[in-house]
Amino acid sequence: MAPKIHRLRALVLLLAILAASMGDEVLLVAAVFRLSETGDALWVSALVTAQLAPLILLGPLAGAVLDRHDTGRVLVVACLVQAVALLPAVRFDDHPVVLVLCVLVVSSMAAFVNPAILTLLPRATGELSPVHANALFEGSRASATVLGPLVGGVLVGFAGFSATLLTASAGFLLATLVYLTLRIRRPVTEPSGPLWSGAVEGARHLFGVRLFRVLLPVLVLAVVATSTINVGMVFVVREVMGHGAQVFGLVTAGWGVGLLLGALAVALLRPAPSGRTVALAAAVVGAALALWAWLPFLAVALMCVVLAGVGNSAHNILLRSVVHQRTPEPLLGRAHALMGTVVNGSFVVGFLLAGLFAADHPRELLAVAGTVALTAGLVGALLVHLTRADIVPDAVGADGNRGGYGDARGTAA
Repeated sequence: MAPKIHRLRALVLLLAILAASMGDEVLLVAAVFRLSETGDALWVSALVTAQLAPLILLGPLAGAVLDRHDTGRVLVVACLVQAVALLPAVRFDDHPVVLVLCVLVVSSMAAFVNPAILTLLPRATGELSPVHANALFEGSRASATVLGPLVGGVLVGFAGFSATLLTASAGFLLATLVYLTLRIRRPVTEPSGPLWSGAVEGARHLFGVRLFRVLLPVLVLAVVATSTINVGMVFVVREVMGHGAQVFGLVTAGWGVGLLLGALAVALLRPAPSGRTVALAAAVVGAALALWAWLPFLAVALMCVVLAGVGNSAHNILLRSVVHQRTPEPLLGRAHALMGTVVNGSFVVGFLLAGLFAADHPRELLAVAGTVALTAGLVGALLVHLTRADIVPDAVGADGNRGGYGDARGTAA
């Protein structure tokens, strides 16, 4: 009976994550449409800044909060604030500054929500291994990435802006109620010292582990390179391939399909998380993009974006699992939050670089992005092997709070 209860609990939790992720996507679609109606592109730029800046700036602080207080309660409060934060934008729907400020609050709370979920996920899903749990989480998020924009577009077109925001708020509220009902707890001992000292301790841990010292440069290079495609893809489709909006939508959806397939593949195969598999997954993304640049035809492009999505999904899942595996329980919140800060900061750098080259040199940008990610992944996998960075120190595997997590590498449940 217990395994069935654990599976039901995991299913309900994943549906809550899906509801909140759908809220994020629906909010973004509605906000972009509303701000574009002003005719001033600066409002859209302000929206993107409000969405990304808190995830970068608040990440270290959020991790320290999660490790100092009950992570489950922090998750409930942060998600509830997300639901309530959208209500002023519903009331003052003709004021762009109100909408941008509301998105800023939602993104600020996401800096707490995202690492909180990653920290709690293996604990909340019972007998599932971290790899399996993270695969299901990635699948839920990928589903929202595919479905959210469609739902948001339909709602904005047929129900209006205010109703769309209320729907997004309802998604956050539903997730809050589920988290509250499941009563997921991670009580911690109150540490001494200011929050920022705790954040520094988390960074010290990441840079103190040999595997992370090898993987972090790989991660930064791969994310900076591949994130340029978020900006450059439309120019590749239009200028290089000679197609229009329909094909662009098809190619974009193909990446989302790849994310889903990658999550499904990892959930079924459950590979042992390791530094080499993380690096090789990044190399798969790079290889797919490089092949697309070399053969920019529609059939090849669709195959490549699906393959890139598979590699992207596998990379995300395996990286989170490695972080969980190599981090002592008291530092989990800070480790996940800081890794999120690195990823989001790399996204911003990639967006800025793409803005310089995407319009005039889209094919060259795609080729360079693929080559850099491919090279970083292959070199990273080689360095992990040569430095024996995948070997888990006995001190980590023996941590009493880990429940023999190290054994899950070879016997994923």
